[in-house]
Amino acid sequence: METLIQEIYQILKDYRADEGKKSVTITPDKIKNWISQFEESDREFLLSELKNVFQKRYCSKSKAKSFLKNVVNKLSDDLGYSNKKDFLDNAHFLDLQAEGKSQKKMLELLAIVLKDDFSYDVTNLGSKTKKHFVYIDDVLCTGNTFYQNLKDWLNTEENGVTMLQKLKNKEIDLKSAYIYIISKNHDKKLGQFYHNVDKNFRDMETTYAMHWLDKEILKPTATNQPSSVTEYEGKVIFQADEHAQGKYTYQPEFYRIADTTTAEEFYSSHDNRIRFENILLSKGIDILNKVAVKKGNVRPLGYSLPAYKDFGSGALLFTWRNVPNNTPLVFWYSGGDFTPLFDNVRPTKNFANFADWFNI
Repeated sequence: METLIQEIYQILKDYRADEGKKSVTITPDKIKNWISQFEESDREFLLSELKNVFQKRYCSKSKAKSFLKNVVNKLSDDLGYSNKKDFLDNAHFLDLQAEGKSQKKMLELLAIVLKDDFSYDVTNLGSKTKKHFVYIDDVLCTGNTFYQNLKDWLNTEENGVTMLQKLKNKEIDLKSAYIYIISKNHDKKLGQFYHNVDKNFRDMETTYAMHWLDKEILKPTATNQPSSVTEYEGKVIFQADEHAQGKYTYQPEFYRIADTTTAEEFYSSHDNRIRFENILLSKGIDILNKVAVKKGNVRPLGYSLPAYKDFGSGALLFTWRNVPNNTPLVFWYSGGDFTPLFDNVRPTKNFANFADWFNI
């Protein structure tokens, strides 16, 4: 176990390290204390599986810089520019999110990348024209921020013409780039654009990502689940129906249908995936059973929408500065006598405490 702890530490050691606060950085002792909260028989297995997960889905600051460099190269090439400077002189990177949100940090990192890798001053972006509009962010989980930001921006006017009309007239183009995207949620947001903005939006915008998350999303199978899981399932259904008040309903999506093949591309093995999912699910339920949850948006496998009937988003994605609340609770949630692995970044919004922000 000590070897696994050290190996995981080497992967995660730059988590919030640039803030200079020992209380939020990852240390071997923090990993050791965290894993000790699980059943002894599961500890070495969890560390081994998480080493595999973090190797594939932890984005260090260095990887984020490489991602941004690749975004500039890819967009420049796809838009037909012979050199990167010409592309950048005609590009505008949208700054639509509030202070403290991840887009601000990504834009700060972009300025460093432009200087170090392209010898380009960020203040010269769009100095010739603002033809190529680029929306960058680290993670698209529910997609609500993506949808609302761009919906509002498309309704803004420039010389009496909305950005949506300019996009339709092909006076400008719109690109989005993410480190991680949950594929099904991105598709849902494109559906919202179709119904609420423009039926042809899908053809007017192009989205790029370093990782499209699909089959690796945590979603347990229904086989041999203990009573604690089925009881919690019933609780979620009750809360979701109570929230919807008969106006609408979603079909339950608690479990995945077991594949006919046992081959796994992301997890170390088929059987290990099942065991890994069940451990995180059970521990998340145990945590929530020890807190007074008022609303059903915090689930054992991560944040969900109150009307959804599931165990949570189940996302496995981590960056050097943040761990989304769409990942399982064991990684970020402080409560229920449990100490998470990551000290997370959260907006305060003048709330009295952490729990208030999640309505729990």
